[in-house]
Amino acid sequence: MALFSNSAAQPASAVNTVAPANDATDIDHVVEQIVKGAFLTLLENGGEGLGKLAGLVRHLESKDGKALVDTVQVAVCMNDVVTRAVETMRSVRDLSKRTTTISSATEELVAGVLAISRTSELVAGNAERVKGLTMEGASEAQHAAQAVHAIVETVNEASQSVERLAEASARIGSIIDQIEMIAKQTNILALNATIEAARAGDAGKGFAVVAHEVKTLANQTAAATLDIRKRIQTLTEESNAITVAMSSSSQRVLEGEQVVLATVGKMQEVEKEIKDVTSMMQDIASNLGQQRIAAGEIAKNLDEISTISNKDSEAITALLEVSAKGNEKLDAMLAEMAKLETGNKVVHLAKNDHMIWRRKLAEMVAGRVKLNANELSSHQTCRLGKWYEGVADAKVKNHPAYRSMLEPHAEVHKHGIEAVRKYNAGDFEGAIDEIAKIEAPSGEVQRCLDELAKL
Repeated sequence: MALFSNSAAQPASAVNTVAPANDATDIDHVVEQIVKGAFLTLLENGGEGLGKLAGLVRHLESKDGKALVDTVQVAVCMNDVVTRAVETMRSVRDLSKRTTTISSATEELVAGVLAISRTSELVAGNAERVKGLTMEGASEAQHAAQAVHAIVETVNEASQSVERLAEASARIGSIIDQIEMIAKQTNILALNATIEAARAGDAGKGFAVVAHEVKTLANQTAAATLDIRKRIQTLTEESNAITVAMSSSSQRVLEGEQVVLATVGKMQEVEKEIKDVTSMMQDIASNLGQQRIAAGEIAKNLDEISTISNKDSEAITALLEVSAKGNEKLDAMLAEMAKLETGNKVVHLAKNDHMIWRRKLAEMVAGRVKLNANELSSHQTCRLGKWYEGVADAKVKNHPAYRSMLEPHAEVHKHGIEAVRKYNAGDFEGAIDEIAKIEAPSGEVQRCLDELAKL
């Protein structure tokens, strides 16, 4: 197509140029020109000299012009179908790639879930064993607390016994005091008896012996009493020391009992916490199991999506093949119609050229064709550009659509050529962005051409 070539397009004025006839009524000559499609040339000057054939020429020009418009419309639709199909294929391929990526991520997720599930089960098992050990420890601590409590009671009983011993020692001391008093009084009585025996002379000698023995016994009693008092004092001191020590021991044992009881309480709290952790880990394991099932379903669905995407891609490829054959036929038909002289021929053909331009770019990014940016026509060398530069009709040149078409037409070619450059440089996303920028200006060019076609 002329759109994808820098070669000069053949001017419309040079197509089917009709040589002046020597006789305007020469039917053979007129028929020959009609067969060539030189309708506009025959109708110059209002078709003067054609006679009744003028009506036939006008009818054929109108009919072929309508056929051109209809064929261009079909070609535009076909090219648009190809463009949309390629865009759909690109989306399907992108979906397939993303699905593959998600599928891989899902497989990794499933593996991670399985690993976490196994770890959770191990943690739950360990927590259960720790709970058992904690319960055993709490039970042992409880027994220890009971043993300590028994020690406290034993120490208290021993302390009470020592106190009773101290009381008994005190009572013995009181008795010793009485014995000492009796010994002193006996010693005094013995002394008095000795004095009286001395006064009695020989008659009192026997009494003196008895008094001496009594005095000796009294002294022995006093000495024994003193020894007993010392022993009782020592016993009292030891008892007091034992009482103090046992009181201190009792206090320490009580403190130990409190520590053991506190330990029991803490271990019971730990047991409760471990029980809660075990329950949570079991819940986590259960939830992970459900997540594993859900992830498996996702992976299955992704595989189905991938299969469907592949089928869609194959269907689109088949559609593109059929469309390509149809476009070849339409291009050939339009090439023949381009030889005919009909009103606004270039305007209508330019609409198709525009869609071919977009179709080629779409097929390029789909990998179906290769384009060279240096071989692409500019907005001045394409068929529409040549027509635009050569318009002499003031009615056309002054039309708003004519003036509005130049800038978007240039944008279409600029972004198209840039898309090819980026694609060939390996910048696929950049090429896609450039092609996307063609949509708006291309629509504006089509609108302007539709307006001009009404003239």
